[in-house]
Amino acid sequence: MRPSCAWLALGLLLQLNLHLDLGQAANILGVFPYRIPSPFQMVRPLMRALVERGHKVTMVTPAGYPDDIDGVRHIRVAMLNQLMQTLMDNDQFVDALGDKWKEGVLASTIFYNVSHAILSDTGVQLMMRDRSERFDMIMVEASHLDALYGLAEFYNATLLGISCMHMSWHIDYLAGNLAPSVYEPVSPIGFALDHSLLSRAFNWVYITEEKLLERLVYRPAQVRLLKKFFGYPAEKLDELRSRFSVILVNTHFSMGRVRANVPNIIEVAGMHLSETPEPCGAELQNYLDEAEHGVIYFSMGQDILMKYLPENMQKQLLLAFSQLKQRVIWKTELSVLPNKSENIFLMDKVPQRMVLVHPNLRLFISHGGLQSVMEAIDNGVPMLGMPLFFDQFNNMHRVQLAGMAKVLDPNELSADTLIETITELLENPTYAETAKQMAESFRDRPMSPLETAIWWTEYALRNRDTSHMRLDVEEIPLMRYYRLDSLLTVGVRFAFVFGSLIFLGWRLYKKNRNRNRRLRERQMVFSQIQLRLRDYETAF
Repeated sequence: MRPSCAWLALGLLLQLNLHLDLGQAANILGVFPYRIPSPFQMVRPLMRALVERGHKVTMVTPAGYPDDIDGVRHIRVAMLNQLMQTLMDNDQFVDALGDKWKEGVLASTIFYNVSHAILSDTGVQLMMRDRSERFDMIMVEASHLDALYGLAEFYNATLLGISCMHMSWHIDYLAGNLAPSVYEPVSPIGFALDHSLLSRAFNWVYITEEKLLERLVYRPAQVRLLKKFFGYPAEKLDELRSRFSVILVNTHFSMGRVRANVPNIIEVAGMHLSETPEPCGAELQNYLDEAEHGVIYFSMGQDILMKYLPENMQKQLLLAFSQLKQRVIWKTELSVLPNKSENIFLMDKVPQRMVLVHPNLRLFISHGGLQSVMEAIDNGVPMLGMPLFFDQFNNMHRVQLAGMAKVLDPNELSADTLIETITELLENPTYAETAKQMAESFRDRPMSPLETAIWWTEYALRNRDTSHMRLDVEEIPLMRYYRLDSLLTVGVRFAFVFGSLIFLGWRLYKKNRNRNRRLRERQMVFSQIQLRLRDYETAF
């Protein structure tokens, strides 16, 4: 009987474990409207890992982005693809660049159209009308697509944010991280990067304008969609914006920006590094292995085609590279470059991570995309940045301040400047040493970025109420939040001393003025007496 009892106990234990695993599985809906490949490098490994852990994942994405993930139900919104093409063909897009308010109005239109395209999509509508559908968690990009937050209320689900781009005051606000800051704009174009008092004042005005745009332009448009598709009042949006449980952000303090976060802002930079990199082909591998003087890798990312770069910039790059003794791998869709030297190797699709990890690689010349910067840091490779737009300026500025990179303006590029800068980066060992130190710091974590993201995602599933991880401004009086009480005390003391000095000065002035007045009166009386005495002597 004992063996039978043992087998029965083991069977019950296995059955109990099965039920426990099923109980931990969750239905997760991810809404990711990106129309470029790079953000999905962060999202894709997380979705795969959640499926492997038994969760049921549904993704709402554009057609073709990303490729189908095994075990994930995909709802493709073709209208998102059409919106991007329409935007690129619109002259208004070019006209708005450089004008914050025009950019804001255009961005509001884009956010409105994206939210409307998703919520009005046939597949999404069928999902919402299906009474058997339920979701335990809604994952959304923590951007200005506020109407999509209504899905969390609709399904009574946990709301989790993902930020594939840089941090901003807006993400801080959604996370309840309401620390006053002038360092985290939504759009870094035109944002001062130095820390002078004048620049801080300018940046405060800059971010104040962004907050006005958010409140006066972005939010009202999203409120209209919230009412149209969910029937919720405008007040519901404020509540939804405060319901973010956790926000996974694609950054890490080792990348050159140490910041104060509340506990529900989770730094998970490097999640895409958990995926197996694409191997080098035989020709590229030999080119790297046989490089006697090392290799320089030049890439402007996946989304910037070389043919659209200014012709003078291409000419200066070609002229500079041809004078180097190092071999150069040039990522370009062009199969032929005029006057190309023998040390330049052209490739359309480069296995970037395998190139960066090769021991002969000496320098990475890049536009400064977040994933590229991350991969350079992970492999300890010095960088030369030539940023063109959006977060690239800030990304390169951070690693330049850290000491592993230099930055050039691509609009004012010359072959001589390029050669001089490359020589400095290659021959000065400080850049390589700093890059290696940053790589060690970037990798030295208690858990991998993907494991961290999974743990906190499941933490949010286990704990629906995460208000204990947020800072709510209502809980902190304005006087205390901005330390106005101490400023008021100092101000009162200063005012008392300053007022006392003014009062004493005024009293001394009045006393001196009265004394002078009395002296003048005495002199006038004395003069009149003398005049009368003369008149009297003349009369007699």
